[in-house]
Amino acid sequence: MKLGQSVGLAMVGAVLVAAPLGAQPPAVPEDGARPVSLQEAIDMASRNAPAAVQARGLNRNAAAARRQAVASYFPTINLSATSGNTQGTTINSFNGQLTALSGNPWSYGNTLRMDLDLFDGGRRFSEARRIRATADVAEVAATTARFDATLQVKQQFYAALAARESAAAARAQLEQADQQLKASTARVAAGVATKSDSLRSAILLGNAQLAVLTAENDLRVANASLTRVSGSTTTITASAADTLDTPVALPSEVELTMLASDGPAIRLAQSNVAVAKAAKQSQRTSYLPTLGMSFQYAFNQNSAGFAGRNLLLVGSEHATRQTMNFNINYPLFNGLLRESQSVQADVTLTNAEAQLRDVQLAAKQNLTTNLRSLQNAMARVQVQMAAIAAAEEDLRVQQQRYALGASTLLDLLTSQTTLNQARQALIQARLDSRIARAQLSVLIGREL
Repeated sequence: MKLGQSVGLAMVGAVLVAAPLGAQPPAVPEDGARPVSLQEAIDMASRNAPAAVQARGLNRNAAAARRQAVASYFPTINLSATSGNTQGTTINSFNGQLTALSGNPWSYGNTLRMDLDLFDGGRRFSEARRIRATADVAEVAATTARFDATLQVKQQFYAALAARESAAAARAQLEQADQQLKASTARVAAGVATKSDSLRSAILLGNAQLAVLTAENDLRVANASLTRVSGSTTTITASAADTLDTPVALPSEVELTMLASDGPAIRLAQSNVAVAKAAKQSQRTSYLPTLGMSFQYAFNQNSAGFAGRNLLLVGSEHATRQTMNFNINYPLFNGLLRESQSVQADVTLTNAEAQLRDVQLAAKQNLTTNLRSLQNAMARVQVQMAAIAAAEEDLRVQQQRYALGASTLLDLLTSQTTLNQARQALIQARLDSRIARAQLSVLIGREL
């Protein structure tokens, strides 16, 4: 059977088995949680999850770095202005008289300076390549963060669905146990059954009540986890409308393998390798000389004093100066700093390439694991559906036989336990199937 056909049969079977699991719980659970759809929970996580927020911050940083790389080809411009006043007296060493300082007490000045690197050994070009590679890392990291957040939401959302289904199954179990206790009590009162029958029925009822409490507690815990991963300020829960899956045809194993080879994790590792290569190339430029040019325009003015409240200059003088310099710098020896940085860049590149190789191998491993888990879970769903149908029929026969006195209560309780176990096994198989599909979506970088 093909994988897509198997998924279709499994989902159709899930619809057929939904009724025996009991009625759906109310739209608003007892803890006041607000029901949301899976897509709504994913949208909230994409806005509020810390990893998603950090990924958006990385994109902003990358955009700013790209603008800075372009601006590095333009000259830097600095403007400065000064103003000062010099006043004081001197003492004549012969007669001890005080004499005021001569000259212009007020001085003003402003300077405009421009610096431009004419040649830097290719550093700016290499740095631009590194920044572009870093921007690619930020984009891929944002995609990876979105899929990771989606996976966390799906896991908690499906856990809430499983708890909801378990609660429905537990209530069905409780209803059966209650009816069984009434029937056993009536038979004991009529003298056609022993007291142990009613005691065993009471034990079964108590176990069913515990199952209901456990399922309701699991639902509340899953709601709390779903609320956290979604970043919601109010408690939310999985909508009952999303309890059943819709049939979806999966790509073939060959197509999944091709998609996984270009998944977010692999693209992120490839981007890290590109960044390491660009950083190593940029480090090599430190062995080349640099050539720079600077231009400076300076204006200075001195004044003897002021006149009036409008600060009119009296007896002022000024001077201007224009300077253009060219400088070349070539460090012959800097304490082996360049050599040390070269080794560090080479080690970083080697580590990035090793990480890429490991991520590629991990993608193949995870594809095999998750795909086989999905196929196994779908097969378990079909088996458990057949097991539930057989257990329901066996329970119906045992109830009739017990009513006629043709079988013991132990036989009836065994049939009920088998049915309950089959229901729980079906719920677990559904959960495993949903989780495996979500993990495949993260691996290939697209929704299935």
